[in-house]
Amino acid sequence: MLKFSLPFILFILVSCEAPQQKFNRIAWNHIDGSYNHRDLMIQDLKKNILHKGMTFKELEKILGKPNEQTFRTKVSYELYYNFYQEESRELIIYFSKDSCVTNFARVIRKRN
Repeated sequence: MLKFSLPFILFILVSCEAPQQKFNRIAWNHIDGSYNHRDLMIQDLKKNILHKGMTFKELEKILGKPNEQTFRTKVSYELYYNFYQEESRELIIYFSKDSCVTNFARVIRKRN
């Protein structure tokens, strides 16, 4: 019984994840108050759209104005915010002195 139950439970857990979507610039820039829809596009964005070496202007043309910017060395885009769980997710993008992307990451922050 345990051999049957474990694969079934793993299947259920994996299938409960939110479905990922292809990146869509119009949907990305749609403001609904929480930006929760952006987190569903992050895998496609990181895999197929963002790349090291792209310029700040190229990035801004695709993603729009960032939610936060630090002297063109780092920008962040809000991906998700849950007020009740005090959790947020952001896409943080780092730039070189020449304003070219050097790295990017999805960050989860939980407030205590």
